[in-house]
Amino acid sequence: MSTYAIGDLHGCHAEFVTLLEQLNFNPARDTLWLVGDLINRGPGSLACLREVRALGSAARSVLGNHDFHLLVVARGGGKLKRTTL
Repeated sequence: MSTYAIGDLHGCHAEFVTLLEQLNFNPARDTLWLVGDLINRGPGSLACLREVRALGSAARSVLGNHDFHLLVVARGGGKLKRTTL
């Protein structure tokens, strides 16, 4: 059983999946902490979010500033910046 912490995915889904494979991450036994900024900049923000959700309770996340900004815009506040998705 291992615990991993990864930060700043920034929408780089392919790289995220490759890293999980290299770690031999197994959601049945391991825990993954994602420490902010899952989205933005890379081409796979939505895919990153879906990947994390598919990991279920094995993945835990805290909001980064990019994630927080998207939630604010989704709730009707602020403006979506060009780089946010």
